Order: sequence, then C-alpha cells, then structure tokens
Amino acid sequence: MKGGDISNETSPRVIVTIDVVVQSEVIENKRLLRSDVQERKVKSLNHLALSHLWNVASKYGLSVELAGFESELWTQDDLDKLMDKLDRRGGNPFNYAELYTDIDDFVGELPYRSNLKGVIDLPERVMRYGSMGIELQNL
Repeated sequence: MKGGDISNETSPRVIVTIDVVVQSEVIENKRLLRSDVQERKVKSLNHLALSHLWNVASKYGLSVELAGFESELWTQDDLDKLMDKLDRRGGNPFNYAELYTDIDDFVGELPYRSNLKGVIDLPERVMRYGSMGIELQNL
C-alpha cells in the first residue's frame, strides 16, 4: 500500500496440487496398431481437504490456485471440470486453475512469485518445494 492506495496490493496466494483434493487413478487404454494411451481419471473428492481449504481461505483472505501437471497425466480439461463441479456445489475454494507442463519448471518459477505464501501438496511430495512446501494439516 503506497500513499493510502490499495489498488496495487494483491492478496496472498496459496497453490494446491490437484492430488490433495481428489483421489485418482491412471487408466491405460490399449489400442490395436497404436501405442497405448494413459489417462488419469478422478475417482472421488477429498471433502475434508476441500472444507479445510475453504475455511482457511475465507478466514485469512487467501487466493487459492489449483495446479496440475502434464507430466503426471493431468489435463486442463480435468482441472476445469473439477472447478465447474465445485462451483455448481457452491463450495469452491479455488480462484484459479492452471496446468503446468513439468514439476521442475513449476518449482523453478516459485521464487519469482512475490505474493505466493506456499505450495500445498501430499506429505510425501512436499519437500520438493523447499521452504515453500506446506502440508495441508499445517496450514
């Protein structure tokens, strides 16, 4: 805030990977004369995680981004479908959804995001984000 003007202030952002809020599985489609195609299918939602994110985001005024990675077989369509489903239910904690190509590229750009407070991921993968990594229960 400069000189009483709040227009240049951005809300703090938290990025949540899609694996935190959904249970999914990889399905392999076998085709004749073509290579096998793998795709990811959402089995169920983690309602406890979604509720916790909603409560924390509204309590602290956080902007929450949903992130997925092409290298883990997610598509932008998967993210958009999840966002639409949560919007229809009226309990969508996410403001944005973004598909990143690779986890290494994503981690490389984290230091340049000035309003980013952390990345929430599964406990077994949270260390790959360094000091930005947060487990959901520690939020």
